[in-house]
Amino acid sequence: MDQLEEASQKSMLHPKPKGLMLQYGTAGFRTTAKHLDHVMFRMGLLATLRSRKTKSTIGVMVTASHNPEEDNGLKLIDPMGEMVTPSWEGYATQLANAEQEALCSALKDIIEKETINMSETASVFVGRDTRPSSQRLSQAVLDGVSCLGGKIQDYALVTTPQLHYMVRCRNTHGCYGTRHITRLLSETLPGIY
Repeated sequence: MDQLEEASQKSMLHPKPKGLMLQYGTAGFRTTAKHLDHVMFRMGLLATLRSRKTKSTIGVMVTASHNPEEDNGLKLIDPMGEMVTPSWEGYATQLANAEQEALCSALKDIIEKETINMSETASVFVGRDTRPSSQRLSQAVLDGVSCLGGKIQDYALVTTPQLHYMVRCRNTHGCYGTRHITRLLSETLPGIY
């Protein structure tokens, strides 16, 4: 079984609710947390593909910012700490909305359109907020990344700006700053240290 078929099989552990349609926008995905397990797994897959395409570390932040506690969401972070490029927002929407039987072909479509070398190393940083659903949902992201053989750095509880910063630090090889969490906190929260 190849990686994409395996990803499709493993996605059955993160089932998509029939008929649910979501749109990735400027704020990423946002909805009731109970509807997001499949989205998180699939964005782990997408982040791994994006990492291979850019030959850089990509970030995935599980958060719903200021939405109600029962909600959650996800933001994809591109190599320089910026929001994911708009063309990849479309891929995020495509993968999130693909029915189970179409997931493998949706992944193949992205790989072909973007000419992604699947033997390229992939690196994904993952963070989450303190919502009750965030740990479970970030595990689904980790499952997606590992399913396609991506290397993972799970930062657990961090703020969204901190994860953006760490992704940029990694991809600038320390020229922008350091990504060590203690150093990050001392650089971003000087009043505490």
